[in-house]
Amino acid sequence: MVRLVDVHCHLYEFKRTDIDDFKDMLILAVSDDYESSRKTLELADEYSNVIPAVGLHPWLLSEVNPKEELKRISKLINNYDVRVLGEIGLDKKFTPETFNKQLEVFRELLALAKDYDLKVNLHAAGAWREVYDEVLSYDIDSVLFHWYTGPLDLLEEIISQGFFISINPAIKIQDKHRKVLEYAKIDHILTESDGPYNYRGLKLTPKMVEELVKSISILKNLPLETVKTKIFENFTRYVGVRRYG
Repeated sequence: MVRLVDVHCHLYEFKRTDIDDFKDMLILAVSDDYESSRKTLELADEYSNVIPAVGLHPWLLSEVNPKEELKRISKLINNYDVRVLGEIGLDKKFTPETFNKQLEVFRELLALAKDYDLKVNLHAAGAWREVYDEVLSYDIDSVLFHWYTGPLDLLEEIISQGFFISINPAIKIQDKHRKVLEYAKIDHILTESDGPYNYRGLKLTPKMVEELVKSISILKNLPLETVKTKIFENFTRYVGVRRYG
């Protein structure tokens, strides 16, 4: 059965009443630290449409003890059915002051991904090339660059590696992201909300994915059902099917 997909959502931040409204979708729920990772795993136990990801967001490295967080996240990977690390990555745009620490932590997380054969769900604002190079150096097989707004020449390299990018409803108001969608091949596109996030007045939520798919259909000049099917197929290539098909 083909279903709508939100491949990058901070689901733990939503109210349960809101989450109930997302049951018809497949949601890859990302996490920002140990506590949110634990909450995400609890949600995945409760909701069969939720795929949990554990992670440590680069924005939070000045607020937590990274070594302790990494130890606790490693225990979660050992004790639960975790197949995705996210949200992880680097950020030179919003938190450049911690970049060296980010790089150290990111490399440890990529080592975990390699050791446990995990997919990665990446944050790379202002550091697209650096994140790409690190992923290649650790030989990670299954990779998603979320809300890609990086260079188009790098996008070509990302696609050539068989990696994925996710498109956000922000294409309505973000020209750079819209150009990425125009350029990217449908075989490497996934859909996301990054909700709950307020981007320039746009309150992002998984409910916006359906309209996003319609927008992709129009921009790519492809039938709506073809776009839905391709995105779902891309999702199964990225994260696998198991109980999510």
